[in-house]
Amino acid sequence: MPLRSKESYHIEIYEMARDIWVECPNCGGKAIVDTDGFHALEKSSYTIRLTCGNCGYNKYLDQVIARKDPRQKKGKVLVFGAPIDPFFHLPLWLQAEFEGNIFWAYQMDHLKLLETHVAAKLRERNQQLFNVKSIGARLPRWMTTAKNRDEILKLIRKLKTKI
Repeated sequence: MPLRSKESYHIEIYEMARDIWVECPNCGGKAIVDTDGFHALEKSSYTIRLTCGNCGYNKYLDQVIARKDPRQKKGKVLVFGAPIDPFFHLPLWLQAEFEGNIFWAYQMDHLKLLETHVAAKLRERNQQLFNVKSIGARLPRWMTTAKNRDEILKLIRKLKTKI
């Protein structure tokens, strides 16, 4: 593991919201929420799809991002920063309890980013002091403190075997 981490202060959680691994509501296996480019904000309308490779469960969610009137709430509320997927609100596949808190990741890339951040003894912001939307800036203290480092890394290794 590298001793330094820079990337986590340059990436926002929205960028990780792609191919989200969730628990299938039908069979309990691993399903994938395909976000159709939402993570890159490439367009204003997205076709979000939930697919389970185990049982074949399929569901679409048409999500319109741009609104004509900003005061108007339309469609489903997106939830970021919780152990559920932002679109269907299903439990994430990669989650585990740690001392009364829930450690979670959207998919393997997100888990690897968290692993690099937690393992690093030096976390560099490099002129990102006020980027409070970055993943590194939003992580809770229990996850980033040095006293929990070994236990969190052990938890991450355990989640990697869940694939």
